[in-house]
Amino acid sequence: MKSYWIWNYGDYEIFHSNRVNARRQEFGVDYPAFWKYYDVDRNVRFYAEIETEIDGNIKLFLNGKGYILVDEQRYGSETVIFLKKGKHTLQISVVNLTGLPAAYIESDVCSTNENWYTFENGVKRKVGWEAHYDGPETNPEVFPFAYEKKCPVSIKKQDEGILYEFEKEIFGFLHINGVKEYENIHVSYGESLEEALDVENSILFEDVSGENSYKLRQRAFRYIYLTGTENPNVYAELEYLPIEYNGSFRCDDEDVNKIWDMCAYTLHLNMREVLTEAIKRDRWLWGGDAYQAFKFNNYLFFDKEIVRRSTIALRGKEPFDEHINTITDYSLYWVIGLYEYYITYGDIEFIKNIYDKAVSLMEFCETREDEKGFIVQKNNDWIFIDWSEIDKDGAVCAEQMLYIAANQTMVELSKLVGANPAVYQKKSNKLIELTNKFFWKEEKGAYIDCYESGKNHISRHANIFAILYEIASEDQKTKIIENVLENDEITKITTPYFEGFELDVMGKIGRFDYIENMIKTYWKGMLDLGATTVWEEYNPSLIGTQHYEMYGNKYGKSLCHAWGASPIYLLGKYYLGVKPTSSGYETFEVKPYLGGFKFIDGVVPIKDGSVSVKMSKDKLSVIATRSGGKLVWEDKSYELEANKEFNLNI
Repeated sequence: MKSYWIWNYGDYEIFHSNRVNARRQEFGVDYPAFWKYYDVDRNVRFYAEIETEIDGNIKLFLNGKGYILVDEQRYGSETVIFLKKGKHTLQISVVNLTGLPAAYIESDVCSTNENWYTFENGVKRKVGWEAHYDGPETNPEVFPFAYEKKCPVSIKKQDEGILYEFEKEIFGFLHINGVKEYENIHVSYGESLEEALDVENSILFEDVSGENSYKLRQRAFRYIYLTGTENPNVYAELEYLPIEYNGSFRCDDEDVNKIWDMCAYTLHLNMREVLTEAIKRDRWLWGGDAYQAFKFNNYLFFDKEIVRRSTIALRGKEPFDEHINTITDYSLYWVIGLYEYYITYGDIEFIKNIYDKAVSLMEFCETREDEKGFIVQKNNDWIFIDWSEIDKDGAVCAEQMLYIAANQTMVELSKLVGANPAVYQKKSNKLIELTNKFFWKEEKGAYIDCYESGKNHISRHANIFAILYEIASEDQKTKIIENVLENDEITKITTPYFEGFELDVMGKIGRFDYIENMIKTYWKGMLDLGATTVWEEYNPSLIGTQHYEMYGNKYGKSLCHAWGASPIYLLGKYYLGVKPTSSGYETFEVKPYLGGFKFIDGVVPIKDGSVSVKMSKDKLSVIATRSGGKLVWEDKSYELEANKEFNLNI
């Protein structure tokens, strides 16, 4: 019978994300993440009741130490146990003090699978499992990556060393062969050419000697600079998540096509055990970055599993007594993202499993409220929002917008699981009233950042959230568009991260021209500077190596940041025009927009299918591979039959 390794639900995700968050290194020093690490349950018991139709044998394998009880009789692991035909109760006990406690049964009459369960605080819980771990030899502590050899596209002598350039940034192992044992080799890594050559300031480097060949630790790089050796054989072993590109986009503008490809590759490179960020520098799981990247994933890979893994890992376990990544906004994004996950994938079982953790997170947020009920910074909390000029002296308006949205999300989640939503609805209503009272300035037609400082400073961020999460009234929305979004005197966004939020709002209000222009200027600006991946921040006013500076380091800026891959999402949602109108794409809308393009041609993955859209100035063609779709064109709508091409002369 088909068996899988099983473990305590959520522990696989926590185990692997902890490894991810502890791998960072800078300037030769280990730099693990600074936030709380949750641990796996070290002593786990799995339970099952089975009925076999024939006599058979079972054999238990453990990732740890323990035993199995078969009808109260104890047996050790890797022992062949005879099982008579009939009903049996099974209990597996496994302890692992350093790794991931897990169990696997090899048998012709029973199996370890999703039907096993554990108990958490007296509550019956399903076990965790992954389809890849389907044999006793597959170790659940080893993540199933794929590997591909990559050779440099350019090799040249440079001063006292050798410079290797790869086609684009990669993540993986660097191999150095054919060197002498006595050679003292210095390896300087760079996302940029300048960083690799600047051996005094490159963030990642290694010094090796004593061997004829080396396989160095996993790192991200595009350029390698070696000194101390003369003629080595150098290549890279790319490590990546094997996943199918289900979405696509092409148009008549080759720059836009290159930008889409750059965004897709950036996202893929950061998709690993969980959705990481800054593949060279951090490689950590950041809640806000992941919240944005989940949307991009939905329009490219439609990989539910990486969203699920990352969501579980971010939340961790009880007690929840520190914000996700210590950042207030990231805790709130986590809650908001749950309903967006449900709408996209229709996975009600996951929502039921995670709901209690959303409740306790919101209870923690209440401990961070001031006397008015605004969520504020306390203890070591970090109010982030964005790298921008935001007045954060007291309660911050943008944070209240997210708090409102999180409470509104809890209303919907509570309805889904059959819980009472009243407390969240009441809080949401109160917060909207208070936010309008203290932060809305009618004479400015906008929300200010902070009312306590007296500065009355206006940034785009709170106002963007007010429209994005449908908090602003129609009258307020009109004024925000005029006084903030279309006002060049308001400080511009300089991170691709928050530009994604702004452009989502522009799509929401029908300003597709703005989206198109930003893609063709802002993202193209990075492309023109030789980028093969999207940067953490891009400021067009900077020159030379100024582009790479951040956090007080000459090359501190990440040049491969998944939070900047929003063109995938924007072009899929607003140009190909595909979005769900009920959970799991049971119903969905296709509302294409050509904009300034001569043609667009792309595919949007949806649950159990895909939608293909081709459009030119005089013709529109749509094929959906599942039913439930509706094509909207001008003032008419057309039902889409599964697997039947719909053509329209326009």
